[in-house]
Amino acid sequence: MKRTVSKLLIRILLPLIMVSPVRIYSQTDCPPIDKFGKAIFPIAEERMKERFPEIRRSLPTLSEYTDREITMIMRSMGNNYYWKHDKPTAPTNVGVLILAHGVNGPGDQLLYESMKSLGQQYSTGIAYGMSMMTSSHISCALQEIQQEGVERIYVVPLSESPYNTLIRQWRYAFDLEDNYSYADISQIKSDNIKFLAPINDHHFAREIVYDFAMQVSTNPAEETVVLVAHGPIDPADNSKQLGLMTNISEHVQRKGHFYDVIPLSLQDDASPEVRADNVKRLRETIEVNTANKRRVLIVTNLMSSDVIQARVERDLKGLTYTLNTSGLVEHPYFVDWISETVNEQETRDDCCLLYTSPSPRD
Repeated sequence: MKRTVSKLLIRILLPLIMVSPVRIYSQTDCPPIDKFGKAIFPIAEERMKERFPEIRRSLPTLSEYTDREITMIMRSMGNNYYWKHDKPTAPTNVGVLILAHGVNGPGDQLLYESMKSLGQQYSTGIAYGMSMMTSSHISCALQEIQQEGVERIYVVPLSESPYNTLIRQWRYAFDLEDNYSYADISQIKSDNIKFLAPINDHHFAREIVYDFAMQVSTNPAEETVVLVAHGPIDPADNSKQLGLMTNISEHVQRKGHFYDVIPLSLQDDASPEVRADNVKRLRETIEVNTANKRRVLIVTNLMSSDVIQARVERDLKGLTYTLNTSGLVEHPYFVDWISETVNEQETRDDCCLLYTSPSPRD
């Protein structure tokens, strides 16, 4: 009841809160930005443990884990944080906030570097983290962008599809979903923010995957390409994502003239039994093609090169194949996709109303 009243008060008071052209509600103070341009958002252990019952209900695979085990998992994922790019050299009234899973490793740096050209066009920042227990890093990133005087902010979620718990948790953070995916977090309200769709099977996604296949190809007519995805937990989500991957695969086969292009989702966070079945299917695909004298090429539509590629290599030990570990964000077309998408939205947007993008449920 207390939470319901609190949310009601927020909805009533929000229009009265005016801090700049873009109005953003935040329940927390923002930490200082360090010498690297980052603001880190650690979560106290006691506060973290308060969310564990929600985490266990939301993620059945963790239902039997102890508090200590879940704490270790959360700590291993690193803190949520945001990383702001330098202010554009030319004035702009548009901001772009990129939402990234983040791995607190080289992939985060690579993403930041690859978005520098975007930062020259728009006031740009990247919020890293799954937002499992907090949205403070997102709220503070938006405030940092708004301080540059932008009139609207486009939020770009980095994911291969909208059909997963991560996208729904981010959408929940912007009050675009009724239910959270992991744990309840503060929701962000603004009349000048638009949450855009992921890259999905956009023509740039198709071209990137095609390029990845060609980078390791020698004779397409005698090669089978396997497009491997991390994949969602839910079977219905997985089926929808495979539909998007089929569209990409068909494009790669038509343009590259490969013997075959096969989409396969590992469902990496599903139960061990589900993941093992998908790994078995992948191994059998390689074995059959190898037996028929066809070379097997593995490419992914993962965002970066340090997601599950090393695990895949362990899964496929003893088999003969060629793996291109590159992630989508490493390709020049990826920032082109963001620029094109933002430009198209700018053209369509002639007002400053809160935008609710179509839900994957619709």
